[in-house]
Amino acid sequence: MAENGPIEELAKIVSSKIFERFKWKISGPFDQDFACIDEDNHKPIDKKQAHTHPVDVVFSYKDPYLNKTILLNTDLKSYAKGSINVDMIEGALSSLGETISCARYSSQWREKYNICAGDSEVRGLLFVYNHDNDFEHNFYNFFDPPPPKGRGKRPKSIKLDNINISEGQQLHIIEPKTISYMLSIIADMNELVRDNQFPREEYGFYYPQLVYHKVVVTDDYFPATVESLTAPFLIIKHDAVYSFNRETQKEFECYPPGYIVYYNRPGSSDMEFYYLLDLLSNYQILNGKNNIRIRIATSDRNDSIRSHFQRALEKYALDWNYDESAKQKLLAMELHLVPTVKEFYSSEAMSWER
Repeated sequence: MAENGPIEELAKIVSSKIFERFKWKISGPFDQDFACIDEDNHKPIDKKQAHTHPVDVVFSYKDPYLNKTILLNTDLKSYAKGSINVDMIEGALSSLGETISCARYSSQWREKYNICAGDSEVRGLLFVYNHDNDFEHNFYNFFDPPPPKGRGKRPKSIKLDNINISEGQQLHIIEPKTISYMLSIIADMNELVRDNQFPREEYGFYYPQLVYHKVVVTDDYFPATVESLTAPFLIIKHDAVYSFNRETQKEFECYPPGYIVYYNRPGSSDMEFYYLLDLLSNYQILNGKNNIRIRIATSDRNDSIRSHFQRALEKYALDWNYDESAKQKLLAMELHLVPTVKEFYSSEAMSWER
C-alpha cells in the first residue's frame, strides 16, 4: 500500500515528536521538490517532463567528532505491517541514493536547506514508521535473511548492487523498532522531568575521547548523532535539577548532576553488563563519584535481566578488587526497565483533522 493522505502525515507527526528531545533541528521547508542535475542516470526512460527529486524534511545537527553540521535529507515512510518488505525498502533506498547524489551538488537544494554556517555534509535518512504497530520482523533480515530450515527456499533479500550510491555517500535507516526505542526514551525523559529527576533543557549526549575519534567541539550540550541513536546504548550527561521554594524564596538543588545510560540490548548475560561497566570505566564515567542510572529502553529484554545486572556488578567489584566503600557505591547503581512506547494514530481520525 502506497503512502497517501493522512497516513503520509503520520510519519511527519512522529518524527517531529522524536527529534526535538535529541536536539535535532529542522532545516528549511517541508515537502519540496528540487530539479535533478543528473537526468541521464536518474530520469525514467519513459518520462517526458523534467525530472525532480522529493524532499520530505531535512534534519540537522552538529557532529562533535567531525565539527560539521550533518544535513539529513529524510524520506518519511508510514506503512502497515504487510507493506514493509524487500521491494519497498530497496526502492526507497535507491530513490534516496539518487536524491542525495544530486542534493550534494545542487545549488537549488543548498539555497533551500543548507542554512547553517561552517562545514556541512549531506546524507540520506530513510525513516520507516509502522502505523498499525504490528510489525515484529527483524528489519535487517531483509538485507541478510537467515537460512531456511530444511530444504526451504532462502527468502528474497535486498540487493545492495541495485541501490545507486555514489562514493563517500551515506544513507542511514531508522526502522520501526528503533522508532519504538526512541519514543520510549522520550517518554521516560519526560517522566523524569515531571518528577524533578532530570533537567528540562540542561543536558547533552555524551561522546568520549577515542583513539581514532576526538571531540573537537566545545558546546555544553551535544545533540544525539544518528549513529548514537542506533548504537547498543546512548549516554546522556545532565546538570543538576533545581526547584524553587516559595516559602524561602530560594532555589535549591533537588537532584544531582550525573549520567543516564539508555540501553538497547536484551541483557542476556552478566558478561553483557560487565562489558558495559568496563566501557563506562574506560570513558572515565564509572569512577565511584558520578551518579549513573542504567535504563533499559528496548522491548527485547531477557527475563533474568536484573539478575544478570546484579551479578555483573558483583563480578566487576571482585575482579577489580574494589574496597567495601567503592563496592557499595557500585552496587547502588540503579537499573530501571523503561515501559515500551508505541505511538498509535488512527488514519481515519487524522483524515478528520485535515
